Amino acid sequence: MFYPPVGMAAYEGLALQGFGTSSRDQIQSLHKALSAGYATDPSQMTGGNALRVESLEESLKVTTYTDRHLKFWPKLFKSPAYSTVEEYNQLLAYGDDGFGPFTREGELPLSNDSNYQRQTQLIKFMGTTREITHPATLVHPAHGDLIALENQNGILWLLRQVEKFLFLGNSNLAFSGEAEQWDGLETLIPADMRIDLEGSPLQEADFEEATNLLAENYAYATDCFLGFRPMSDLNKTLYPRHRIQLPAPADGRIGMAVNSMATQAGLLEFNPDVFITRPATAPNTIRGPAQLVPTAPASMTAALTAATAGEFDKSQGGDDARYGYKCAFANRFGESLPSPAIRTDIMTGQNADDGYMFNMTFTNAAALTVPPDYINVYRTVALNPNVTAGQVAALPNEAFGLVMQLPVATQGAGGVTPTVGVVSEVNRQMPFTETAYVGELSPQVITFRQLAPMMKLDLAVLAPALRWMILMYGALLLFAPRKWMRVTNIGRLGT
Repeated sequence: MFYPPVGMAAYEGLALQGFGTSSRDQIQSLHKALSAGYATDPSQMTGGNALRVESLEESLKVTTYTDRHLKFWPKLFKSPAYSTVEEYNQLLAYGDDGFGPFTREGELPLSNDSNYQRQTQLIKFMGTTREITHPATLVHPAHGDLIALENQNGILWLLRQVEKFLFLGNSNLAFSGEAEQWDGLETLIPADMRIDLEGSPLQEADFEEATNLLAENYAYATDCFLGFRPMSDLNKTLYPRHRIQLPAPADGRIGMAVNSMATQAGLLEFNPDVFITRPATAPNTIRGPAQLVPTAPASMTAALTAATAGEFDKSQGGDDARYGYKCAFANRFGESLPSPAIRTDIMTGQNADDGYMFNMTFTNAAALTVPPDYINVYRTVALNPNVTAGQVAALPNEAFGLVMQLPVATQGAGGVTPTVGVVSEVNRQMPFTETAYVGELSPQVITFRQLAPMMKLDLAVLAPALRWMILMYGALLLFAPRKWMRVTNIGRLGT
């Protein structure tokens, strides 16, 4: 059927009724009205964008650690404490082994007594305060009850501190008396119970040696706690050995995870712990509340001095080198900014072989607004002997690794003096290296004594806000210190 031509006006009329085509302006106008858009600022939401309902994921995504990352605390035996001072007795020996056991017929054997010793450990207190305003409890939260959520977060925060200080706690870091920290394995293990890798990565032979040394002290080594990087390096040392897995791996999967090791002294279980890391580097900002952190040090010195205990030969291999130092003042609330960097004298290869060290002094500002309880000393790796003082001063704080922590003896305006008097840095702790802890994890050897397990304690309501504390009272007791040891100065493969 033939239809006569229709004018443009008729077409536009049909278009406006929903048929045919429309002009560009009409299409753009229609597009704006139906577009959801991407605006996130409410003041910028117009048209269909203003009608869009926000879509928020129902579950809270955790980007930090969880309770699965805790290794030492869950395995550690806990026992109740009944006082703020816990005492225990040690049986050091059944008798003097120097006594001869043989007698003549009818002769009375020599008298031989057991050796006992009493030890004490102070219970320490730790906690965190959480607060939620009253209006916040009345709104509809996105991820459940806010009080329950903050309670869970507070518990996990506190558990991280527990895990960390079970290794690194040091009750000596105080101006006077005993510090608020309990003693961790780093302090409780005797200084001579260690194997120094001198910057080399971990290998199987290191654990064979460690467990056998413990066996000589009548320990059955059961566990090793170490960082993920050293554990990974141990795995990598097994790659070139071309071990064949039978039966063949499923789905073409390669690689291996080492969970334990059979040694001559028994089976040793590995516990990679994300909280065992390299020592801290010099701070770029104040660590802690600014009004409570000590005043920053003004300067420090490090003079090359002859010694018999110097260990710098393991860092530089006999080559000439200089080092850079910084220090920072700290207390239980946090740590100050570091002092300006200094450049040491040249440590020659002969000096290192002869056991030279650096004697250090520290100076502070004329007035200490907040005095320190202890001093953190940071050092670089060996530097080229031609490095200038300006180049050392320009190094970033990340180039200075923690090597010493020194309790303070004086806090006067004239200077801050460590309790040890003359400070000797002998390179016993190398910067940017890690430590592994090996020992017998049994209640007869080690326990965590709890005066109060982790608990919630509500605080008085003094404002339209709810406040509560999460608390724990306890201390780590190592009954047999020589049944644990440290593998120190662990380096990284390929560095």
